[in-house]
Amino acid sequence: MTSNRRKSYRSAALVLTIVACLLAACSSNNGGSASPAASSSPPASSSGAAPDSQKQPAAPISFDMFVNFSWYALDWSDPAAKNITNATGVTLNITKPVSDDNQKMNIMLSNRELPDFVLLDKADPALQRMIDGGMLYSLEELIEQYAPEMPASLPKEALSNYKAKDGKTYALVSFIEGEQYVEEARKYNALIGSNQPTWSIRQDYWEEIGKPDISTPDAFASALEQIQAAHKDKIGLYTNANNIQNSAHLNNAGIVTLGTGPMFGVQPVYKDGESIKSGLRGSDYRDVVKFLNRLAVKGLLTKDSYIDTKDIFTQKINNGDAVSYVFTIGDGTKVPADNPNTSYTIVPPFPTYKQVRDGSGWTAIAIPKTNKDPQRAIQFLSFLASEEGHKLTKWGVEGDTYVDAAQGPHYKVVDGKPTYLPAYWTDKQADWSGVAELNGLSEYWLAANSTWWNMPEWDASDPKFTEYNKMFGSYVEYNPDLSGLNLDPTSKVGITEKKIIDLYAGYYSKMIFAKDEAAAMQLYDKFIEEADKLGLAEVEQAWTELYQAKIANR
Repeated sequence: MTSNRRKSYRSAALVLTIVACLLAACSSNNGGSASPAASSSPPASSSGAAPDSQKQPAAPISFDMFVNFSWYALDWSDPAAKNITNATGVTLNITKPVSDDNQKMNIMLSNRELPDFVLLDKADPALQRMIDGGMLYSLEELIEQYAPEMPASLPKEALSNYKAKDGKTYALVSFIEGEQYVEEARKYNALIGSNQPTWSIRQDYWEEIGKPDISTPDAFASALEQIQAAHKDKIGLYTNANNIQNSAHLNNAGIVTLGTGPMFGVQPVYKDGESIKSGLRGSDYRDVVKFLNRLAVKGLLTKDSYIDTKDIFTQKINNGDAVSYVFTIGDGTKVPADNPNTSYTIVPPFPTYKQVRDGSGWTAIAIPKTNKDPQRAIQFLSFLASEEGHKLTKWGVEGDTYVDAAQGPHYKVVDGKPTYLPAYWTDKQADWSGVAELNGLSEYWLAANSTWWNMPEWDASDPKFTEYNKMFGSYVEYNPDLSGLNLDPTSKVGITEKKIIDLYAGYYSKMIFAKDEAAAMQLYDKFIEEADKLGLAEVEQAWTELYQAKIANR
């Protein structure tokens, strides 16, 4: 799932940092040393240009990177990766876990055997374990010595909002939507982008029944029922919520949405006076369960949604096996293989749709002290964080005449802003993941600045996204207050939280696929009763204390 507009986004690439000692240091490979040396000169300012160290051909170096997402698909063999290697000399050997249960990550931590980079969710408890264990370099120490130009490329929040107890920042968070992002996005009518969570429905099937209103839960369910009467082999509503049982925390949105996204407005936690309560207690959560149960009873929702892997989910959508599915705008208009003359279309938001963004980003990349060359490592991240880095990781090849997704060109500069060529953007929206496999663009988000990352997609005159912003814009809120209330999984209350998650794993599917609504609600009541016995109130009290401390420290 922006800041003051610059007069020219290309001009930033022309401003270089001139620090003679840094240039000398950058050109070396640091002898493979894993301990940084002191800088002999003060850092100079920069404006988002690529680091000076990357202006000269860099010696080849290979870094091992563990991506703690089982679904991550790319392997550094695509055109984008090759271009990055050509610019930096860096090759990444990417590994990932088989499943998202943190087992592989925990083994590495227990053995204190970490790769050169670790990329994971910023809320992953493994990140805090690495910080507490003294396993990571702080960004500040590496930036000061080897990449003083880097802060100018980062959102201001990156080095101020993610500090550990010792006042240092140990991971670079990507996709921060801070002041810069929000301001720029509103200028370009782009608050709603390709990653906006949505539902989609097959246009041909919808047209068959006369395109009735589908803007409410009742109307949508009724339309699905009519469609499936004529297409009994299709899945009515298809989502990809197979990882609920592996949630690290109860305040994970997937716990309460059950694969419905923001459509019902349910939030993982909410304020009740001065206390923080679990979203599992809310009436909007019960509405989600009732709706899903209604579909399941009518055969419109199957267990495929809760057991299929991401790959299978994507394959079934591409095949056209679903009448409707839950995904994003970017992946919401696919052309089904069984009818190339139609496509899926975005379902209007229900009146209950509410997306609360904390703006605090998504992934975090850390440099362990086992890194073979921390100097080259931070310079690599500095390059990726720069405008030049975003050209290679997201924008693509500049030009005027589109050939194909692999070759490009992909964008051109219009009024000082990178803008995707219409033909490429059409292909990208039709099959986001498929196009990414061809060119690698948009998938190497190690140091993604949301403003630069999303800017090529922004076009205030784009009729589709103008409409999407009208459809969804008023349903989006920014509120960081309730974000980051994650409990230490090794603490007593953290262990209680895990027990409740395990309890929930045995209940949510039973509720959804109960014989009727009354039976689903009986199971819900029983779950809440057992959760309270395990200590749900203690978890909520711990959240409340974290929330109050967060507010007090502002």
